[in-house]
Amino acid sequence: MQKIAEVLLLTFLRRYPLPTRLSLFSYLGRYAWLKDVLEALRPELFPQRQEALAEEAPEAVLPPPDDSVLGILERGEIQGRVGYYKADTYLGVRGRGHLFSAIETTSKRPVIIKEYLLLAADFAKTEAYQRQNRFQRLAGLQLADGRIQDFRVIQPIEAIADTESHQRCFLVTDVRDRSATLRQHLQRVGTLSISQVREILSQILQTLDFLHKQKFSFPNGAIQNGLVHGNLSLDSILWTEQQSQPFVYLCDLRLWEQCFDPTVKDWKSSLVTSESLKKDLQAVGEIGETLLKGLDAKSVVNLEPLFQNLLDSLRAGRFSSAEAARQELLRLSPRSPTAISALDDGTVQPAPTRRVSPLLALSLMGLVVAALVLLPRLRSTESRSTPIPQVSTCCLSEVSAIPAGTYTYTAVEDGTWWTVLQQHDLLRRGRSLSDALVQSQPKLQLQFVAADSLDQALQQVRAGKVDFAVLPLMGELPADLLAQEIAYDGLVAVVSFSYAERQEGLPAALNGKLSLQQVQQLYEGKIDRWQDIGGPDLSVRRYASKNPEAIALFEQRVLKSNQVQRLSNVGRLPAISLFRQIIRDFEDNSVGSIGITTLSEALGQCSVYPLALSRSGANPVQPLVLSNGQAVNPETDLCNRKGAYGPEPQRFQTGSYPLSYPIMVVYPRDNRRSEMGKKFVELMRTVEGQRLLQAAGLVPLSQNLTKPASAAPPNGG
Repeated sequence: MQKIAEVLLLTFLRRYPLPTRLSLFSYLGRYAWLKDVLEALRPELFPQRQEALAEEAPEAVLPPPDDSVLGILERGEIQGRVGYYKADTYLGVRGRGHLFSAIETTSKRPVIIKEYLLLAADFAKTEAYQRQNRFQRLAGLQLADGRIQDFRVIQPIEAIADTESHQRCFLVTDVRDRSATLRQHLQRVGTLSISQVREILSQILQTLDFLHKQKFSFPNGAIQNGLVHGNLSLDSILWTEQQSQPFVYLCDLRLWEQCFDPTVKDWKSSLVTSESLKKDLQAVGEIGETLLKGLDAKSVVNLEPLFQNLLDSLRAGRFSSAEAARQELLRLSPRSPTAISALDDGTVQPAPTRRVSPLLALSLMGLVVAALVLLPRLRSTESRSTPIPQVSTCCLSEVSAIPAGTYTYTAVEDGTWWTVLQQHDLLRRGRSLSDALVQSQPKLQLQFVAADSLDQALQQVRAGKVDFAVLPLMGELPADLLAQEIAYDGLVAVVSFSYAERQEGLPAALNGKLSLQQVQQLYEGKIDRWQDIGGPDLSVRRYASKNPEAIALFEQRVLKSNQVQRLSNVGRLPAISLFRQIIRDFEDNSVGSIGITTLSEALGQCSVYPLALSRSGANPVQPLVLSNGQAVNPETDLCNRKGAYGPEPQRFQTGSYPLSYPIMVVYPRDNRRSEMGKKFVELMRTVEGQRLLQAAGLVPLSQNLTKPASAAPPNGG
């Protein structure tokens, strides 16, 4: 199956010129379930990747600036929430920052880092800290409805504030961000033809119209109707060519660039107002004039009067919208066959269109569809591939159109959702999730019926015996079912927590980590003493949670088997008993025990330590982080710092934590059946619903929605 996927992807990516191919390769590399396939194809797709990248650079590497800028090259990895990055080459200045080529050290994909400085001469320490926080909250955007759409704006992968000095920030983007700006392109070619200028202005106006009218969400969870660029110039538009056609991307939005301008005190300039919209359109007019006349402005260009009037009207701010200006531009002359058009749903095509024979179009579509169908099956349970769900509604009571009546749903007995329902101190003493639903939606009555297994739960939904189920999804769903995630969980490998006086504690001896291969060997009985993998001279004893979902997931994801007898030599215990037994083995019998359980069961205790886990060839990932964003390590006192650490949602959203998985609501695809499953998703995706799930030990959909849960599940320790 993997060979088929490799052939399909290779055929698909080879169709594109190197810049587009590299962008697509980088984009697909964000999905963990594609990484192995892409890495296998890298030598064929990019036989001389570094040389090719150098050819794409907008200009030769510049003379180095001072050490305040180049310090990024001397430091180790820059740790973000999504990945770890290492800068390698200085590229130059753009806007208010300095560009560096870099590598994401886990996936080895190339990225661009833009470094911004908050020097003491411009910003007091307190103000620098405030601007760092603002930068992290706002440097990034996505469509509020969760669609993944290329609208020709360079969108940050993530924004990082340097906590060591509070004097710098880093914006991580994909390799398109190193393309030449329009100014650099003009310096090379002098001027552009009138037809090229028409096409570029059409693209810019279409992207601006998209920005001005769409609803966006930001990293801090805020929702905003429309966004202006606010910083539009020849230096904030990137020139690329795809299939010999010009194609431009907007970059350096004022939304985050203004964080580093000491003269800016008003943070409302990114909002769409008549004045801010007018400034964007005026900038388009100025750009059009310069593209035609060149940078020295000495060229004489004989324009059609109507085209000159259009530019004058843009510069004068006479158009009411970007779309009105673009429609006027398109009326001035016949449409170019390479012109980019808006789609009916308001999205933007990511590349110039051209005529393609129906047979070729069907063949290419078949390749893409086949790749999208087959590849998820290769990694369907190892990482997420769907967009991160959006949460905007505040409260359970604000979800409208909840059908009145009694509805039945299911989950596996002793499974994760079963455990969630047993907890009675969620956000408020004595309050369960069921209580919160009854109080907020009094006309709704939900009855829970336990299932014996995952398969039985799915069958009950399909047979109409229940309206929906809440389960961890382990593979492909039957065609008559749909599923949406409401939270995340993960499997953790835990060992006895090592206090300072425990000289042979396992966490410290193992450097706080294991590979999945080592975990597999431990549970298959191939490793019986910890010293065989660098640990202390202790024998190994194995345990697993009594949670049947955890057992099934562990067998599928680690043991690569669904045969229960593979764990026949493993003691299965409820979570609290498992933790107590592990610590008792260590303290009373000098045995190094290991247990497999869910993160939701392990939170809120300090008798065991969850190890960082790694896939083959990748860096280990620790699921828990401190409140300052730093990963928990063997030196962290889990007992004295209760409440100061918790799971990092993004490591579960993206699948970078190897044993993460989504908790899904599964419901019928049939519209004739009850819609209660979809409504339950809406309830759980409210801010209040997410906080309740987090308090129950699950990982919320976004790190920006909730604070660390004040009521952790009482799992002992």
